[in-house]
Amino acid sequence: MNDTSGNAPNPEQAQLLQKWLQYAPAAPSRDGKSYDAFISYRSADRAWAMSLYDILQLAKWKVFLDQYDLVPGADLATSLEDALLASGSGVILWSSRTKDSEWCKRERNAMRTLKDRSGDAFNYIFAKLDSEPLPLFAQADLYAGFEDSPEGPRGVNLLKLMCGMRGVPLSPDAVRTAQQVDEDTKQAMLGIRGAIAAGNAGKLLELGTSLQPGLLASPGPVLAAAQGLIKLGKCEEAREVLKRALAHFPKSLRARQLDGLALRRLKRYQDAIDVLSELKEAGHQDPETLGILAAAWDGLYQQSGKKLQLRTSRELYRTAFLGDPKDYYTGINAASKSLFLGEPAEAARLANLVLPLVAKSNEQDDFWGACTLGEVYLLQGKADEAAAQYQKVIDKYPTSAGDLKGTGEQARRICVALGLSEEQVAKVVAPFTLLDD
Repeated sequence: MNDTSGNAPNPEQAQLLQKWLQYAPAAPSRDGKSYDAFISYRSADRAWAMSLYDILQLAKWKVFLDQYDLVPGADLATSLEDALLASGSGVILWSSRTKDSEWCKRERNAMRTLKDRSGDAFNYIFAKLDSEPLPLFAQADLYAGFEDSPEGPRGVNLLKLMCGMRGVPLSPDAVRTAQQVDEDTKQAMLGIRGAIAAGNAGKLLELGTSLQPGLLASPGPVLAAAQGLIKLGKCEEAREVLKRALAHFPKSLRARQLDGLALRRLKRYQDAIDVLSELKEAGHQDPETLGILAAAWDGLYQQSGKKLQLRTSRELYRTAFLGDPKDYYTGINAASKSLFLGEPAEAARLANLVLPLVAKSNEQDDFWGACTLGEVYLLQGKADEAAAQYQKVIDKYPTSAGDLKGTGEQARRICVALGLSEEQVAKVVAPFTLLDD
């Protein structure tokens, strides 16, 4: 962000932050390695992985997360293996959204081999994100349970996770302090979730800028408040919360990504491009950064009509999808931008790659996946199926006006590019007119 001056945490805020940080174990000795910790995760748990990354950075650990450290197009398996070898510890995220025992077995066996080879010099631990049991081969391994903190790690189990990566015990004093953090954060998150469900932007702004300990202990709650405001279409208010987030958590990459998203939603496209290009040039060429940056370039194109800007947008989306072929957001946008560029064959090819990634999104309570499924149908020329899918999304997520507005605008652009009749266009966009009532 460009305007965070004057928002440095005061001593009272810093003391609240240190309340749990003083018990966090120091990073393991690197002994010539590049990273203190390696985070292993599947793309469906990316947001949680990013929150863990931010909080370990806050504790002065240097962390490998492929979201930020891999170059799109590089050999994935080789790059991950090299990064793991260059790390002093590891954590494997496990959940019902990402249960893939073969992937997990490979990651776990690699970490087990490193531990056996180095003794206490390398430790690993599972982070169990929900009620999904650990796979049989990992049930004797150390784990920390985060079933009650979907916004990200915190409290006792965060310290347990860090101690597990260090191979050190958790002190009784640390447990007592972290338990209070847990309780404070639970209450803060209940307020935030309730405000989002109720569409209460004023309450979200109040929570996101308060000095409640539960909001200052980790990045998750304040970023949840900001993201909730963006979802409700209140992007100026979201930026106010994000200024506070960056004052408390200056190394939070997610806060900067969300700032870029808020600026794009405000149609301040060049400002968004400036924020996100800085992240990109710093090496953060992940699907989230490249995707928001690509959307800003598309917004600039819609203002100027300069086709090179549209092409820049498509190439960013396509590069991100190449780097992570399971990231349906960048895949579907690469498809739609290809259509707008007059390349229907490439649009169809990419849409067909995205379809299996979102086919079951309605069953999995995946808002963006469900929106994407409607867009796949539309790119395939199935206007009736697209209209029905969009109606399902709006019925299920009626308060997500900010997110749904952009989806509706995209649907109309695709209809025009496909040359659909006025009757077909009206049918596709009809569900979105409910947002204007």
